[in-house]
Amino acid sequence: MLKMLTLSACLLGLSTLVMAKSETAEQPALHVCAIKGTPDSSQFQIKKRIKVAKGTYGSVEELYSRFAERAHQVGGNVVINYNASQRFGFWPWRIVRPVVWGTAVKWNTPVNCKELGGVEI
Repeated sequence: MLKMLTLSACLLGLSTLVMAKSETAEQPALHVCAIKGTPDSSQFQIKKRIKVAKGTYGSVEELYSRFAERAHQVGGNVVINYNASQRFGFWPWRIVRPVVWGTAVKWNTPVNCKELGGVEI
């Protein structure tokens, strides 16, 4: 009887968890223009250097949404000095992890990413 009651409580808990997850609204994906170098322009204001990393194995592309979100959090719409690569973690012989970094800037005029030589992420 006790096993049946415990199982019922677990199933009820899992069903409410699934229901709560399905009710959350999807937020629109944020995008940012990433430029490898520093453009020769005074049309931007430097906000902050940002870095996003994953603790274990994975692709750099998995971090793009978090990276764009972080750039918008600090007030930027373009990232200059952008770099993304696989880096060694704390235990270099065991873990290689993806890392994305750059400097978030606020562009004063409308941004054409292709014209600036960047990529939209």
